Amino acid sequence: MEIQSVLYGVNLVDTDFWLSTGAVVARIGAVIVMALLVVKIGNSLINKLLSEPKGKVPGLPIDEARAETLSGLLRSTLRYVTGIVALLMVLDLLGIDTKALLGGAAVLGLAVGFGAQNLVRDVITGFFLIYERQYDVGDYVTIAGVSGIVEQIGLRTTVLRDWSGDVHTVPNGLVEKTTNSSRRGSRALVEVPVSYAADLRQVIDIMEQVCEQAAEELPAIREGPRVLGVKQLGESGVVLLVWARAEPLSQWNVERELRLRIKEALDTAGIEVPYPRLVVCGESHKEGCR
Repeated sequence: MEIQSVLYGVNLVDTDFWLSTGAVVARIGAVIVMALLVVKIGNSLINKLLSEPKGKVPGLPIDEARAETLSGLLRSTLRYVTGIVALLMVLDLLGIDTKALLGGAAVLGLAVGFGAQNLVRDVITGFFLIYERQYDVGDYVTIAGVSGIVEQIGLRTTVLRDWSGDVHTVPNGLVEKTTNSSRRGSRALVEVPVSYAADLRQVIDIMEQVCEQAAEELPAIREGPRVLGVKQLGESGVVLLVWARAEPLSQWNVERELRLRIKEALDTAGIEVPYPRLVVCGESHKEGCR
């Protein structure tokens, strides 16, 4: 039986064909390996330059959060650029005219321009978010109706993790308003109700002593705490207000600790903290309930 040596117009026993094909495959493999090495070496250089476990990055006037943000952006950009260059080189090795392809891409770009509006908007917005430094990795922000800690900032998306552990990926084009709770520290506010029968000046003195001690013992407090005075004359008591500026995301711990310390100090001084009470009167006790 004669073995078919021609398949789809290709001579299967043509040595020159297999040699040329093997050379092309080898070159394509070399391009892929080179691209992977460029990405790996580039990532290592970026990490070495920008990654610093604490304090300022040596030689650069940026802090750790900013360095982490730029590091993620540069790694992402390196992957995209290297991938595009490698793809063009592979197409050129396959005999495809990349110049004509790029020219056709311009025409194709006009055709799909309307469909790619969101992508372009995301990338442009992402650039300005990073350039203007509206937030960095590690900041607690609210964007596009989502609140959480920034885990990653890219040219196209921002990744947030909320308190429940859920990860939210927000397209940068949707970021119209940014609320950053991590800049200049966070505000801690504590409302302290006391009885109308209490001596308010004595209560304020006790609370100020607690605040002075807390300022010395709680490292999360940046400024204060201070007793601002009477906030409200409530139905069952007088409400006093305490203010402090805390480290980002530490305001809730500071508020809880201040409440505990103030309550203990008031209990020691015999000052009552009012609370709702329900008095039930029966038929035989009507006179005493009046």
